[in-house]
Amino acid sequence: MTVKSLTAHIASIQAFYWMIFCPLYSYSSVYLLHKGFSNQQIGWVLALNGILAVILQPWLGALADRSRRLPLKGFIVILAFFPILMLAAMAYFSLNWLWISFFYVLALAITQTLQPLINSLTFECINAGYAVSYGFTRAMGSVAFAILSSLIGLWLNSHSPDSLPLLAAILFVVIFALVFFFPNLGAHRTPEQLHLAAERESSAPSGSFLRRYKGFLLLILGVASIFIFHNLINLYLVQIMAPLGAQDSQLGLALTIAALCELPAFFGFSFLVRRVPAHVLLGLAGILYVVRSLLFFFATSVWMINLGQVVQGVTYALIIPASVYYVDHLMKDADKVKGQAWMTGGMTLGSILGSVAGGWMLDRFGVHPMLGLGVATAVVGSLLVVWALRLSAARPDALMAE
Repeated sequence: MTVKSLTAHIASIQAFYWMIFCPLYSYSSVYLLHKGFSNQQIGWVLALNGILAVILQPWLGALADRSRRLPLKGFIVILAFFPILMLAAMAYFSLNWLWISFFYVLALAITQTLQPLINSLTFECINAGYAVSYGFTRAMGSVAFAILSSLIGLWLNSHSPDSLPLLAAILFVVIFALVFFFPNLGAHRTPEQLHLAAERESSAPSGSFLRRYKGFLLLILGVASIFIFHNLINLYLVQIMAPLGAQDSQLGLALTIAALCELPAFFGFSFLVRRVPAHVLLGLAGILYVVRSLLFFFATSVWMINLGQVVQGVTYALIIPASVYYVDHLMKDADKVKGQAWMTGGMTLGSILGSVAGGWMLDRFGVHPMLGLGVATAVVGSLLVVWALRLSAARPDALMAE
């Protein structure tokens, strides 16, 4: 197995994984509004999926860290199977709102739970000695997302949103196949790797884990606060743009702009992180999220929304790889998957709160007060992230307890 073939395989997994988010998450408001859901009901549906994902992510991360029999790809394959059935049922059967909510919550929760496992699959290759670029493989996810978001936007101008679950189901089938045929790098493990597996099986529970890495919980809370804003503008972008006269095709364009602007940071992150430490990039992304929140708050036209989407290239596109590299550098080998799961869980927690608060504020007060909430949470989150990183005295390993 060569580095080039591994990189191509992981890039394909990332591409189809992030394509799933397009019909299932970015266009969730379009689909659920079409099914008769209110903004607040949409918020609760997506919040419930987030709650389930927050429970599943650390638990499955710890389970994957301790498992000696089932490889990481086995967890991903098993999880990917269930959304195929649920999304196919949504596409082919006339379901009431309760069944739609039930299947949507489960399918999206599993999708979010897969994220830290797929990230860890990349670093499993890197830690096995293969020089795979995480930034490049993640960038392929943004490229695929950008293309699909534009195509879906154009498609929905003349077709029903009922097709969105079927598209997501097809994408899950591809993910299932790609991960199923992914090479098992642990098939011939060295004595060192066997020792690591034993260490993982005896690793400490979550309470001891958080005590071992001082400041990490504060960092997670800061990221969660930032992702309240991030989720507000992603989940309710169609409602934000509607008063400005935008159509579905312009929503697709806005999503495409954001995805394309992620590419320079993702492609160049491996180069960038060798010159600027991951914790510095993490703090910078937090501060720039405040700038992005202000652009949305003061937006009076579609082009100003698109300008805010451009800033995704120095916010989301920095915070995602920076947090992944940061956790991989900070954690002991036995805690790496669990650490990725906790970080993703913080982002998911922000998504939960953003879903509920955003839907409630939209129905009660409208778009502008909701964006004001986004500014407040971005400011609080950036302050918490900077505070957590300052605790490390500008050294990531200083966060670890003595």
